[in-house]
Amino acid sequence: MKRIAALVPNILDVAPGQRVRIELWAKYLEAYGWTVDFYPFEDDALNEIFYKPGKAFLKAARIVSCYRKQLKLVLDKPQCDVLFIYREAALIGPAWIERLGKRLNVPIVYDLDDPIFLTYRSPASGWSSLLKFPLKTHSLFKMSDRIIAINDIIGDYAKKFNPSVSVVPNIIDPDKFCPAPITRDDVIRIGWSGSYSTMHQLKAVAAPLRRLQAKYKVSIRVVGSGKLEIDGVDLDVRQWTPQTEVSDLQDCDIGIVPLVESPFNKWKFFLKVGQYLAIGLPVVAQKAGSNSDVIKNGINGFVVETEDEWYDRLSLLIENADLRRQMSKAARQTVLDNYTPQVQMPHVAQIFEDVLAQSKSKNGNIFKQGSNGS
Repeated sequence: MKRIAALVPNILDVAPGQRVRIELWAKYLEAYGWTVDFYPFEDDALNEIFYKPGKAFLKAARIVSCYRKQLKLVLDKPQCDVLFIYREAALIGPAWIERLGKRLNVPIVYDLDDPIFLTYRSPASGWSSLLKFPLKTHSLFKMSDRIIAINDIIGDYAKKFNPSVSVVPNIIDPDKFCPAPITRDDVIRIGWSGSYSTMHQLKAVAAPLRRLQAKYKVSIRVVGSGKLEIDGVDLDVRQWTPQTEVSDLQDCDIGIVPLVESPFNKWKFFLKVGQYLAIGLPVVAQKAGSNSDVIKNGINGFVVETEDEWYDRLSLLIENADLRRQMSKAARQTVLDNYTPQVQMPHVAQIFEDVLAQSKSKNGNIFKQGSNGS
């Protein structure tokens, strides 16, 4: 088996993006002759406090400890055939650890699914966001043998620094995210899922939701972490867990992706869009990022811009059960045609094969690190 050393920022099975990128890919790469060894920057202690407000000094101490651990790991030269970096090898600081990764003398594959090259202050981590050195992504683009971008928007940006770019959208597990029979009552459920740091996005459609609940029997299902209240809107809040994530959305009728005006959102491929579609939910989403590429107006959902459009499209879906059923089938088919492991994983596996072959050719087929493909 060929080995991939994956430097990732978060502990496993927690961070949404990481879970559906390299963590999910690892399960399928074995069939192509690759095994993935994960080296998270975080440990459990840091993860427990990092995404919650306060405890600045404790966060700083834990970050320093994790940085030392990750630095030692790279200096000790883990055995691998390819070094993989998801977003960043350390949650703070310049690309020092990543640069040390060049000493492994193996090809580097860099995966970017968010525009982390933009300055962003997290509502959870606060001051530490200022230490993330967003422009280090430019260095990572340049030092990588191949860049994997989540969409064309980020891919085109990366090509300014390195022409070796492949686009791989988020992969959705269609066996996990699948439709389920709804126990029907006279209430239409509109579903939204997100994290602590994205819950403010839902408030962008507070006015249309108030109008809808004043006219229809509508329940707003929120699947996330932390507390959320919106004036004048009744929310059915469910705490996110890996065990209930899917079932909490399966008994919804419509999925929504509201977004606040933000430079960050203009670059994103929104994971929740694919998850809603896979479950068979018609999606109403703000026009931003990759939404217009994934959602086809009137086919599997609607892309909207104004509060009135939000209200009108949701009203149309609430009133028309046949349209919901029609869009549900199209939504599911969108994922089956484009975003499953069966569709995308041959491409992912070929990326690793190509960079390994190119590196061996460039180095005269002499490989001192890793398993040499055995």
